[in-house]
Parts: sequence; structure tokens; C-alpha cells
Amino acid sequence: MSKFIAYNKPTAALVIDAKPASPLAEFARIPVAIALYGISRSAIYREAGDGRIILKKHGKSTLVDLASLRAFLNSLPPATIRAPRKMVAE
Repeated sequence: MSKFIAYNKPTAALVIDAKPASPLAEFARIPVAIALYGISRSAIYREAGDGRIILKKHGKSTLVDLASLRAFLNSLPPATIRAPRKMVAE
């Protein structure tokens, strides 16, 4: 078993024993989706509430539709990175 570490609080780490999701996995529990894509739990729920990410319930488990999560992440605009400022010698 692999261990995924998801930081959901600034001072504490949540360690989850789980098998890593295969590239063909369609659904994953929220802590696994957090570890795979680096998006926060609250962001997943916020975007699901807005209809951009699909969540499913199986018993007490909430599963993230990974295709919808990838589609959401792909819809985000590219980051704009400026070149560093040149240091002026004194």
C-alpha cells in the first residue's frame, strides 16, 4: 500500500493508506484526488457546487469524477509568469 499525504490544515498532515489511482481510473475518493491534483478539499466542493466538478456518493464515501476534475483544471487560464527583474550592480 502506498501512502498519500494530503495537507488539509496548515499544521497537520492527513495520511491516507490507499492504492494510487491508475491513469484509467474514473473515480477517486476526495483525499486521493487532492493528492493527485493538488487542489484543496474546499475547492473541490466549491466547484462541485457550481457544477464544474461531478461528485458521486457510494455509501458514506464521496467519489470525484476524475474526468470532470481534469476538464475543470484544463479550463483554467494559463499562468502568466514574468521574467525576474535584473539586478542593478551598485
